[in-house]
Amino acid sequence: MLQPTFSNQNDERLTRSIEGSLSLMSLSDLIQWIEGSKKSGTLIATNDEYTRRFFFQDGRLIFVWCDQEGQQLYDAIRDQFGLSMERIMEALKQSEELGISFIGLLSSEEGIPLERLGGLISTLAEQSLTTSLAWRTGSFRFSDFLPAAVLCSPVNIKPTKVLLDSTVQIDEARLIELSSLDPVLNEVYELIRKGALDIPPLPTEMQLLMDKINSPGLTIDQIIECLTDPLLVSKILRVSNSPFYGRRGKVGTLRDAVVYMGLKSLMSIVTVNALSGFSPQHAEEIEQILHHSMMVGMIAKQLTRDMGGNHDQAFVCGLLHDIGWIVMLEMLSKYDLDKEKRDYLMRVHHTTLGALVAKKWNFSDEIQEVIKNHHLPEKAEAYQQLVQIIYLSDQLAKNESPLPDDVVSALAAHSGEWAAPFADHLEELDREIDSILSAG
Repeated sequence: MLQPTFSNQNDERLTRSIEGSLSLMSLSDLIQWIEGSKKSGTLIATNDEYTRRFFFQDGRLIFVWCDQEGQQLYDAIRDQFGLSMERIMEALKQSEELGISFIGLLSSEEGIPLERLGGLISTLAEQSLTTSLAWRTGSFRFSDFLPAAVLCSPVNIKPTKVLLDSTVQIDEARLIELSSLDPVLNEVYELIRKGALDIPPLPTEMQLLMDKINSPGLTIDQIIECLTDPLLVSKILRVSNSPFYGRRGKVGTLRDAVVYMGLKSLMSIVTVNALSGFSPQHAEEIEQILHHSMMVGMIAKQLTRDMGGNHDQAFVCGLLHDIGWIVMLEMLSKYDLDKEKRDYLMRVHHTTLGALVAKKWNFSDEIQEVIKNHHLPEKAEAYQQLVQIIYLSDQLAKNESPLPDDVVSALAAHSGEWAAPFADHLEELDREIDSILSAG
């Protein structure tokens, strides 16, 4: 029986290595360390059934080798390109002996386009890494040894992107497992999956304002006529006077606030006010969501202003990015779900449901795109920079330390500086938002 020759990494080759138990240090933590430290080397992960080898160069995943059926590279090459198993193993052995790229050798000698080989290996690598991330037991070993046969690879995968994608997939698998045991959860899951949801209508005060905005010959006085709720007026004035919103002079009247904020920002404040009473039984949770959303909006506005972009648009998108959480809280209250099941549903599906709500409520395309992809900005089909700004602002608003490496890099690329303007003032911003949301 043919054996994968990458299994011959012996102790002499693994001169500098770390090893341990996956129950103490997860693959997720290892991968983030490898990427963040830009490590080059081989990560060997083993559980009771399988052994997998992941090859990294400067923190990027470039090659994979595993023994699980359906994820074996030599089987995939045989099936896709029609090469015999003997020829594949011969090429692998030859590449190891000569110290040259296995993929490059196959491409040059068999006439297989390098792009197709790279695409095949990328797919297998992502599959192997995703399924491995679910391992809770086993062992690992990481060494700085990198076989010459895996070098010059066209594969260049960012591991933390796979990690983010796999989190959703693992949650989805867990949710399906739970739903098979609970008919109520299964019903909710199917409604979300099929998009067959009873999405609530636009709140009345929002509808009135939107009708006015869409009417010809709109005047400031007509807008003000719609703003009769004292609590709403107080919120509008507090936001427009907030130092974090960017106003230097005092805004003393509602008219001045409407002129200064503009219709988009005004509409977003009206939305927040309407959503604050959307589900009275979840008032405390909704306030926490709105607090976070307001912080994301303020940070996004500042980031975009520093970059010379449309900061009002960024504020609106930040304020509305988590609207799906609020709608799901009310929707799921109709079902007898424990907190674990409810939280799985909301975490996995709040972006999808939020995008459906935004579409029904006739929100702009950029708001819909942000709501749908603010956790995975690389998946955005449009408004990519705006989506990434909201992703960065979301991470900054969480005030976690240290920030993920991709956030630090993106901030440096966008604004040329660190997150210091926010890190130094988050507590003050936190108090300011408390004041805005409690206005009355």
